[in-house]
Amino acid sequence: MLLLFLLVSLISFVGSLHPGPVNLAVAQVTLTQSRRAGLWLALGGSLPELVYSALAVRGVSLLNNRADWLVILQGLSVPVLLVAGVVTLRQRRVAGNAAETHIIGPSFPFWRGLGLAATNPQLIPFWSAVWLSLQGSMLLATNRPQSLWVFAAATTAGAFMLLAGVVWLANQQRHRLAPYLSSPWLNRLTGSFFICLALWQLALQFWS
Repeated sequence: MLLLFLLVSLISFVGSLHPGPVNLAVAQVTLTQSRRAGLWLALGGSLPELVYSALAVRGVSLLNNRADWLVILQGLSVPVLLVAGVVTLRQRRVAGNAAETHIIGPSFPFWRGLGLAATNPQLIPFWSAVWLSLQGSMLLATNRPQSLWVFAAATTAGAFMLLAGVVWLANQQRHRLAPYLSSPWLNRLTGSFFICLALWQLALQFWS
């Protein structure tokens, strides 16, 4: 079980390295608000891994039998990304030490991360493929009843470790980026990225 947990955590960590919306949002919130806000967003952004990986283990045929789930998730990603983009564009900059005392409340970054990650339709097929590749290995003990929950917990742990690393890196480099934070370019860049992703997802659904 320990080997299964460590291996799946590593897979989740590496699989989260791509510069997706959650990673960018974590870095942006850490720089413009605080390290605590970034960690709350990281927690929200990693929890959907638990649900989707458990669904993947329960049945690889889930997407084939319930293809409407994938369509619904793709549709929900459009308003989530649009709202995240507009909120980021309208967000006021918090400079200097004020970032550590500026408190919006942990709920907002948490739910923002949860919304961004929960509408990622790639999680179910990704973890389905990973589970299939691990099945049959006696060393990983995937045939045990508790393996489902070990697998699901490992996916969440790996994703959170990566996002926490983004928080740490952004916070450590804050002094180098401080001169640039007086400009609204960071919020504009991040917000525009989210909106472009929403429009791209909408275009894909329109042409499919």
